Amino acid sequence: MNFDDPKFTTIRHRNVWGEWTFVFEGSKLCELKYRGTKDSGSNPSATSVPSNVQACVYASPDSEVKVRGKTAQNYGKIVKELSKYLTGKAKSFTTPIKLYGTDFQQAVWNTVREIPYGETRTYKQIAEAIGHPQSERAVGNALHQNPLQVIVPCHRVISSRGKLSGYAMGLDIKRRLLCMEGAIQNELELE
Repeated sequence: MNFDDPKFTTIRHRNVWGEWTFVFEGSKLCELKYRGTKDSGSNPSATSVPSNVQACVYASPDSEVKVRGKTAQNYGKIVKELSKYLTGKAKSFTTPIKLYGTDFQQAVWNTVREIPYGETRTYKQIAEAIGHPQSERAVGNALHQNPLQVIVPCHRVISSRGKLSGYAMGLDIKRRLLCMEGAIQNELELE
């Protein structure tokens, strides 16, 4: 999905993990992108480009448009929820979202949203849950296209052998999230 249309509002925010880009359609969050820092490990999208985005939960949004009303309210809500989640103080998100994708992608994303905090599922289990048991690779492709990383918790999907594999934000971030949630005992367990 291309979120360059003027109907979308893009806001950047920075926290200790790196820079996040939030895209809203009205008051609903449609995309959450992450851009890490130098130490983001294997994340190919991580850069060391300096950012002028403020690093604070209560910082003003970095946006070229004035953010008002429900969009501003939900921006503030998702920033707080994301910060609480990333510090282990929250287990879910309540900010309204809108997912754009094919029927198959929607089925995958909605199934992944049902994976409880601190648990994992395999690509095969997701494929079976949506009624396409031979579609493990297609499930992986749908997860790679997930527009709401962390909120649609595709980091909770692992290979059938119990190994970490593929994650748009990078395997180091996937490992950190799973450790934080207690889904793996330590960072070396899935090496």
